[in-house]
Formats: sequence, C-alpha cells, structure tokens
Amino acid sequence: MKLAIVAMGKMRDANLRALTDEYLGRLQHYLPFEEVELREGRTLQDEATAMVGATPAGAITVALNEDGKSLTSEQFARWIEEWMIGGTRHVSFFIGSASGLDADFKRGCQRRLSLSPMTFPHEMARMMLAEQLYRAMSIIRGEPYHK
Repeated sequence: MKLAIVAMGKMRDANLRALTDEYLGRLQHYLPFEEVELREGRTLQDEATAMVGATPAGAITVALNEDGKSLTSEQFARWIEEWMIGGTRHVSFFIGSASGLDADFKRGCQRRLSLSPMTFPHEMARMMLAEQLYRAMSIIRGEPYHK
C-alpha cells in the first residue's frame, strides 16, 4: 500500500519541514510514501480539481478537516491496518489551504479525519499527520514508539 499527503502550498517553516521530513523518513521504512505539494488555486474548487488530479483512480481518500472523525492513535492505526489487510493500493490524505477544503470535495472523500478540535496552521497539521502515520505503523508492528 502506498500513502500520500496531498497538500496545498509548500512548507515554508524550516523547523516544521525538518520534523515532517524526519517522520516521513521513518515512515518509508514501513511502506511507500509520497508528499504532493500543489499550488494554491484562486478558488477552493480550483484546489479540489488539482487534488483530484493528483490522486490515483481507486485510492481511498481522506479529507483532514475540523468536522472529521476524531480518533485515538490506536483507532487511526486500525484504519491503516484494515486498508493494508483489505488490499488497498493507495491512500491519499488531503490538507487544504488556509481557506480549507471545498465542501463538495470533502463530501466526496470516503473518510474525513480531524487531528484535533483545535485549529492548527496547515504546516503544523502536515507535520502532525506525518507523525501519526509513523506512529500508526509502530502500533501495527507492535513497536514501542507509540507508548
């Protein structure tokens, strides 16, 4: 299974970029992964179109937003494990611009995930998602990192 974070805009904060790269580097020891940075559009619909274009056909799609499902790290790991066992080939996680994600796009995603009821900068959300993906894999493998 291949995972992807599809995000609007580039990470400009060097510290958050370094942390994100650290977790993505660890994650790649478990499964293939890609980070796709898209140019912000003039409208949320433009951004949604770009995100759809960056996603392989048949991928599981997960929109990150405030009204998504809140999960523990163990519950999130179960999502990942179910996809792995079920033969899913590709999972894309979407992080929108500062204006969020297009409402129709969010509704079209198979899952919606909230990292927290609080609002975080998009760069921080990307770093947190990378960490949680790595943590999920350590939980699935029974490794001690997640404790």
